[in-house]
Amino acid sequence: MSKKLTVKQEKFVLKYFECGNASEAYRYAYSASKMKDSTVWEKSSLMLKNDKVRARLQELRTKAEEESKWSVEKIIKAHTRIFEIGIGDVASSHIVSEGAGDGITNTIEVEMRDTNLASAKGALVEIGKILGYYEKDNKQKSGDISLEEFAEYFYNKNKQKSNADEN
Repeated sequence: MSKKLTVKQEKFVLKYFECGNASEAYRYAYSASKMKDSTVWEKSSLMLKNDKVRARLQELRTKAEEESKWSVEKIIKAHTRIFEIGIGDVASSHIVSEGAGDGITNTIEVEMRDTNLASAKGALVEIGKILGYYEKDNKQKSGDISLEEFAEYFYNKNKQKSNADEN
């Protein structure tokens, strides 16, 4: 909690930030079951006028705005994840049990990899566009690294990582 809010004030702020209804937030944070609706409304309105509460709400709004912004780095990370999945670099694990009905079962963990090269290629193209490797006429710019080199580098890097994990 910041700005020395009480526990109940913080609960009010978080609930209000979540639902946008001051009366609902007040009922959530305080014992208001025996209060009239008009009393809850008055107290919740006063709560929203409290400087500490207002400051905390602004702090939460600012944080939420910052977290919702899509930076170039965040976009590239998302496309990199799509690329990893597309080339089958990301595996899902499944537990499989088998038995012959004799009470003895064999349980193994199966790692499954699925490839979707169209998704991988699309992600690489988007990364290339973000990095400025394509001009408006869709010709490749000269630069430090081509998309093919990036794909090869990325593939080799992950192959080395998986080899290191196996050892």
